Amino acid sequence: MRSKNETEITSAQSKMSQLLSTTALAPRVLSRGETVEGKIVALLRDCLLIDIGAKAEGIIPLKELEETEQKYKVGDKISAIVAQPEGDSGTTILTVKKAPRDKAWGELQVAAEKNETLEVKGVDSNRGGLIVELNSLRGFIPSSHLMTSVREAIGKKLSAKIIEINKDLNKLVFSEKEAAPEGLPKIELPFKVGDTLEVKITKILPFGLLVGLPSGGEGLIHISEISWKKVGLLVELYKTGQELKARVITIDTATGKVNLSIKQLEEDPWQKAAKKYPVGEVLERKVSRLASYGVFVELEDGIEGLLHSSKIPYGLELAEGNRVKVSVDLFNSEQRRVALRLAEQKSSDNNKTDETSHVSGRKKIATTQTRKEKEAPMGKKIATTEDAEKKTIRTDNKTKAKTGKS
Repeated sequence: MRSKNETEITSAQSKMSQLLSTTALAPRVLSRGETVEGKIVALLRDCLLIDIGAKAEGIIPLKELEETEQKYKVGDKISAIVAQPEGDSGTTILTVKKAPRDKAWGELQVAAEKNETLEVKGVDSNRGGLIVELNSLRGFIPSSHLMTSVREAIGKKLSAKIIEINKDLNKLVFSEKEAAPEGLPKIELPFKVGDTLEVKITKILPFGLLVGLPSGGEGLIHISEISWKKVGLLVELYKTGQELKARVITIDTATGKVNLSIKQLEEDPWQKAAKKYPVGEVLERKVSRLASYGVFVELEDGIEGLLHSSKIPYGLELAEGNRVKVSVDLFNSEQRRVALRLAEQKSSDNNKTDETSHVSGRKKIATTQTRKEKEAPMGKKIATTEDAEKKTIRTDNKTKAKTGKS
């Protein structure tokens, strides 16, 4: 026997079939997550039967409506989301609840507009900063907006504010500094930007050196601030505990982070080099390194120029250490960029060289012949003359004989 609920559904579906049979519309194809507008055609024991048009109907479980204070009746219009295009009975399952992620994005958008402080959890890190999680969504806090070190923040909860949000681009950026209370006391240090300090290496990292400061904290000398020249492996150049001098280049008084530089103690070679290498200057230098897009030629210590592959003739192979003649195409000291091309050989010089060689060759041949004639014995020269006279006489006789016959 059928239950009362099954009988109600069957009766409602029959009514829908009669209603839809009067239209000539094709069945509607629905997809998960699609928003639909419909009309309530029946109130069942545990669900609402919704006419969503084009020979399609769906049901909304009454449990979802218990959280709302709104009362529904037959004939009311309702907006819903397709949770399941086709249920076990072939009926579309609808929901009035937003998807969890959509709901989370909506809540964060409101929080951003109100400039609210939120609690996020550090879950991972990358070169740019800290990756955080909130309400099943992942966001990012740039290093410049952190007050806690990245290593200490992973696994911990931080107070932060949203500074950028874009659901379409899946972009969510936070700032820990923005959430800090106003009037936060600044960290006072016994030195300032521009001071030269005696520091000691505490740790060697792939990207730089951690050094102990006179204040008792630590500072970072990034690998790009170690030398104007190309730097190799730091573990081969430095040792833990080694003392050296470095100049303070930045101080974050909110976090106490200090960045230092070794190369800033030396004169920038690029400042003087701009005058030494004007455009068109021809130089002969060594190839310092190879790249997939060309070769680098070292002009002097700390300055390299690029000879792009498009300016290297087909078939010419250059190796590290080869000396090449190059011409300066571009020298930009601000961007630290030098463009080179192979120096051109003057065609006129080449032609002169060829003509000189040709003339010299002819003179050499003539001189050789004259020398041979001078060195030849006199008898040989006379014999040669007599032979010539005999050939002339024979030729005359043959001519006369032919004339007599004719």
